[in-house]
Amino acid sequence: MRIYMDVCCLNRPFDDQTQDKIRIETDAILAILKRCITGEWKLVSSEVLDIEIEKTPDLWKKSKVYELYKLACEKIILNDKIISERWKSKKLALNRLIVYI
Repeated sequence: MRIYMDVCCLNRPFDDQTQDKIRIETDAILAILKRCITGEWKLVSSEVLDIEIEKTPDLWKKSKVYELYKLACEKIILNDKIISERWKSKKLALNRLIVYI
């Protein structure tokens, strides 16, 4: 199975763990990463993650996120098809919102 985690997921283990919600989310993320470490699942990275991680202002957190990011064994390179699909999904989400209003 291929797994893609956004920057929020990769940052979660380094957030304040005193809140139950954050700790539960961290446990889930670490369980997923463990399966990636064992090779059962494959962590996928992307050019977008490169950009977003680089924008992390906290240098300690950025270095820790990069350590997790190194687990990725495949990288998605943006192309016109991916960008087009993203815009379609954004438009679809907006249309669903308008229907609910």
